[in-house]
Amino acid sequence: AGLVSAAGVLAGGGAAAAKVAVAKTSGAFLPTLLKGVLCNWLVCMAVYLASFAKDAAGKMVIIWFIISSFVAMGLEHSVANMFLIPLGILSGADVSWKAFLLKNLLPVTLGNIVGGAALVAGAYSFAYGKLGKPVPA
Repeated sequence: AGLVSAAGVLAGGGAAAAKVAVAKTSGAFLPTLLKGVLCNWLVCMAVYLASFAKDAAGKMVIIWFIISSFVAMGLEHSVANMFLIPLGILSGADVSWKAFLLKNLLPVTLGNIVGGAALVAGAYSFAYGKLGKPVPA
């Protein structure tokens, strides 16, 4: 984000990135957390479903559709936000680093962990792995 900002390659000087940074740090904790849960559920499902495709084109199509869906729905992914929000801050957004960390990165990261670990890995482990099996006596 620093290199992009310093290079001045953004049209409009990064005004769009600044608006995104303000919007992404303005939400309440719970809705932001839930956006993180839903987002990483979709991201993990994209990776999981892509593993079933037989060729690169099939993998790209499934990943493109699912990732485009989470972007269109306005869901939150911590790794994407680690680029977008600092870029907005460096482009002049009225957002502090503290607001970025506490109002976005913390709830989104926690949500991403729950979405990936519980909703995808945990669910599949319960359905097909050892979590769903009775403990031998």
